[in-house]
Amino acid sequence: MPLLALEGIRVLEVTDGIAGPYCAKMLADLGAEVMKIERLDAVSMTQRQWAGERVETSLTVEDTALFLHLNTNKKSVAVDLESADGQSLFRKLATQSSIVVESLAPGRMESLGLSYNSLKDLNPSLVMTSVTPYGQTGPYKDYQYTELTVFATGGGMHREGIPERHPLKYGGEIAQYFAGTAAASATMGASVGALMTGQGDWLDVSIMECMAGHPHQIGRRAPFAYNGELDPRREPRTSAAGGREPYAVGTFQCKDGHVSFLPLGPRMWPNIARMIGKTELMDDPRFNSPELRTDNRIKLEAIFQEWLDRHTRAEVFEATNNAGIPGAPVLTPTDVMNDEHFQERGFFRELEHPEHGALSYPGVPFGFSEVDDVPGHAAPALGEHTVEALSQILGMDEAKIGSLREAGIVS
Repeated sequence: MPLLALEGIRVLEVTDGIAGPYCAKMLADLGAEVMKIERLDAVSMTQRQWAGERVETSLTVEDTALFLHLNTNKKSVAVDLESADGQSLFRKLATQSSIVVESLAPGRMESLGLSYNSLKDLNPSLVMTSVTPYGQTGPYKDYQYTELTVFATGGGMHREGIPERHPLKYGGEIAQYFAGTAAASATMGASVGALMTGQGDWLDVSIMECMAGHPHQIGRRAPFAYNGELDPRREPRTSAAGGREPYAVGTFQCKDGHVSFLPLGPRMWPNIARMIGKTELMDDPRFNSPELRTDNRIKLEAIFQEWLDRHTRAEVFEATNNAGIPGAPVLTPTDVMNDEHFQERGFFRELEHPEHGALSYPGVPFGFSEVDDVPGHAAPALGEHTVEALSQILGMDEAKIGSLREAGIVS
C-alpha cells in the first residue's frame, strides 16, 4: 500500500488561536504524526475553551466545535512546559521529530529554553515554524491582536463597505486560516530542503503579512504602485473604472432561496435571453447594446426576476449550466452537507468521538491518485497520547512515567 504523503514525519505542535493549529492540521491531514503539546489544565494553549459553538457533553472541560475541527488526526501530549522537567521532555521529543509548529508570543519559546537556536543544536535538521500576528521582529511584534486587527493592519478593510460608512471586514477568520495555509506550505517546502541538505530552518510567519500579500490585496494596491492613487471604496455595484456593473451581476432571490450570477461579457446576453424564454429582448431597442442594457438594468432585471420567481435554485443552476452562464445556488450549511456533489466526492467524513459521538467533518480539498487519504480520527482527549509518546518515542518505563505524573509534569 502506498505511503501517505507525509507519513514518517513527526510534528510537535505548541499553539494557540487558529493559524498555528490549522497549519499543523494540514500537515496531519497529509499523514504527518502531529503531537499537540498541551498544558495540563487545557487552558490558553488550546482551543478547548477558546471560542466557538460548544458541543454538548458531560465532560467538566467542554470541547468547542472549533477545537474538534482544528485537531482531527492529531495526538495530545499533556506536558508542563513551565517546568524544567517538562522542557527537558520537549527537547528529547524534538530530537526525534522533524518539525515544530508554534504560535506563542514572540520570545515565549526562548523564555522556556525552547528557541529554534537551542533546539537546532540538538537536531540540526529540525524545521520550526512560528506563526504570530505581526512576526518575530518589527515595532508591532508584541502587540495584542484579534482577527479584526490583523485584517485591518494587513490592508484588507480600507476598501470594503460603502463610502459614507465605516470600513468593513469579510466574515469569518480569513486572515488566520490563510496564514495557517501559508505556514503549512512554507513548512513543507523547508522540510524538503531539510531532507535534501540535512539543514533545518526557522520560519517566521506573520498573519498581518499574509493578509497584506493576499492576491486580492495586490490588485487593489496596483493603482497606488503605478501612479500613487488609492483605490477608494465605491457604491455597491460600481466597477473599478467608476462605471456601473452590468445587469444580472450579483445575488438574486428565486423561488426557494438565492442564486448568484456573474455573466462574462456581452456574448452572454443572447444566452440569458434564451434561458429565460425572452428571445424578443435581443431585438428590444432598450437592450441592444451593453451600454443600453446597463443603463436600463433595473427594467431588465425586473424581467429577469419574474423568471427567477418561478424557478427553484436547482432549476436555475441547471438552466445556467445548460446556457453556459456562470451561476450557482447560494447553499446553506445544511445544503452543503447534503449536496450530491460533495457526497459523491466524499468530502465530508463522519468521525466517531468517544464523548461527542459521530460528527461530520470537512476533509481536504484535494485528492491523490496514487496515495491513500488519511483514514481520519477525531480530536484527541487531553493527554490521550502522553504515555505513548513517553514510552514509545523516549523509551520510558511505567515507573518513570508514573513519577512524572505524580510530580505534575505530565498527565
